[in-house]
Amino acid sequence: MRKNYKPKEIIVAGTKFDIVYKTMKDFGELDFDERKIYVSNKIKGEVLLDTIIHEAVHVMLSFSGLGYILEDVQTELEEALVRAFDNIAIPIIKDQIKLYYEV
Repeated sequence: MRKNYKPKEIIVAGTKFDIVYKTMKDFGELDFDERKIYVSNKIKGEVLLDTIIHEAVHVMLSFSGLGYILEDVQTELEEALVRAFDNIAIPIIKDQIKLYYEV
């Protein structure tokens, strides 16, 4: 784990999103129109990484248009889909990356 991990921006689909650290109740929040991801300044390490990935999945859904469709169907459907990705796909990807670099 990198103790000094605290990115200032992330590029998703070729678009830069600034990462703004601030005091907030939630871990993270996306402002798609302003191209900003707000992250709690109290989290760090792997929780910070997971939060940034979580918000990047929201960005992906917004770029694809699926975020708007999901919101029209049911307001919490997008969050449920992102959390499923967080809890199922992301751990697999992280494990495979670790294995890849061990070889």
